[in-house]
Amino acid sequence: MTYAVIWRLGAVSQLDAVEAAAADPAAVRAAAARIDFALRRTPRDMGESRDPGYRLWYEDVLGVYYRVDEDAMRVEVLYAGPARRR
Repeated sequence: MTYAVIWRLGAVSQLDAVEAAAADPAAVRAAAARIDFALRRTPRDMGESRDPGYRLWYEDVLGVYYRVDEDAMRVEVLYAGPARRR
């Protein structure tokens, strides 16, 4: 099964801001590509569950909050932001 992954316009804008502020923009682009790839295949296996149907996932330098709609086979990325690492 393959899910459709939709990034909300706000999430895309947030992703662009994270990339622009990053010391290594290529790492942000690579993390976004890995996120998109995995969400198309196994969205329920990634990250941590929140409210029913919602999940939060940190992938290296990028974090995303997303909703999974099993009936429509769709994943909607709602928010994106930097993963805080110390």
